[in-house]
Amino acid sequence: MKIGILTFHWATNYGAVLQCYALQTYLESLGHKVNVINYKPSFFDESVYKFLRYRKFLHLSSYFKTIKMEKMLVDFRSKYLKQTDRVLTINSIEKIASVFDIIISGSDQVLNPCFLMGGEGAHKITPTYFLDFPFDGKRIGYALSFGCVKYPKIALKEARKHIGTFDILSVRESSGIEIVRSMGRDDVVVVPDPTLLMPAEFYHSLADECTYTKLSYTYCFFIRHITERKRAIKHILKDRPALWNNDDRRYSLQEWLSKIKHAEFIITDSFHCMVMCLKLHTPFVVITEQEGNVGMNDRLYTLLGEIGMKKCVVHKNNLDAIYPLMNETYNWKDVDFAMKKLQNYGYEFITNNI
Repeated sequence: MKIGILTFHWATNYGAVLQCYALQTYLESLGHKVNVINYKPSFFDESVYKFLRYRKFLHLSSYFKTIKMEKMLVDFRSKYLKQTDRVLTINSIEKIASVFDIIISGSDQVLNPCFLMGGEGAHKITPTYFLDFPFDGKRIGYALSFGCVKYPKIALKEARKHIGTFDILSVRESSGIEIVRSMGRDDVVVVPDPTLLMPAEFYHSLADECTYTKLSYTYCFFIRHITERKRAIKHILKDRPALWNNDDRRYSLQEWLSKIKHAEFIITDSFHCMVMCLKLHTPFVVITEQEGNVGMNDRLYTLLGEIGMKKCVVHKNNLDAIYPLMNETYNWKDVDFAMKKLQNYGYEFITNNI
């Protein structure tokens, strides 16, 4: 089969790129010819206008780190992702789509209501990741995610027009079942994020493409609220050597994986960093902005609940709960066994539908 993947592979985010590469690699292992449809609206390109309009010059250090990280991810995509020519709009996808037997949308937050309502610019309805464009092949949603637990009313009205486009669909979080039902479909199941489809050796191999010689450290990797988290976690770390995000000026995806692999402990708010900790057997804790299984936390609870590790989720106002987790002894064989069960759900879905 010729399979095309539509996802946020272009995001400046390690997890977004890694889940795409994992899905591509797994499908290729089954004997399929796979390409990533290189769709990225120009709305998301950096520009002088954006630099000034959003006052990014007020946060130059953060801005330049993002630029350096994106440069490394561009290199990774070029080397590892089999991308088509770039496509800027949903109306331009038809020609590229015609060469595929199947197109898969997912994973990550591809059905995010914000993108649906303005993915190609303000107020431009953009159902690209609903696969609502001319295409004669099979349309599959794999581990679809929404970035919310309840779709906004206006976006929901629009989503109901497009959800029927999928021939078969699955979601990544338990809350996604109710979201899809609210859109008018009941034929949905939960499957694991694409990163879980690949064995641990896959990630060890990437991590080992570079060396990381720092002897002992706690790796703190945060996507949001970094300054606030640094202040709050300082008393938890005490005299422990700590590395924050890319403060070591190493920005590649492989180096990110290496930092996770060799850390003594991980403190993060990133879903995919958490998944890599599970794969690479690195003890961790996930800090949440909201308390309990609400909002974006559902993706954490869906996965960790299945493997009996919900205790590794800690609310930002309960950071003292990190102390016992730093000294926790993990039975990684039990974790691997539970992860294998989840992996099999993904295998079964793909085998039955591709």
